[in-house]
Amino acid sequence: MKCPACGQADLVHDVRDIPYIYKGESTLIPNVEADWCNTCGESLTGPAESKRVMLAMNLARQQVNARAGQLELI
Repeated sequence: MKCPACGQADLVHDVRDIPYIYKGESTLIPNVEADWCNTCGESLTGPAESKRVMLAMNLARQQVNARAGQLELI
């Protein structure tokens, strides 16, 4: 299947880490199983993996926001 984002390459099924940046702070979401485009970096995950990635992103946002709140109290 060609990449739906760029149309340049066939997708490759693999497990990779996804970098996630929120408010300038970065983290890695490990071991994401998806179909990946080696040209543009787009990934297509299944429903369960999408849910796991979204939960990890939400946790990262909460942690960043909590740290920012602690800094304001100091």
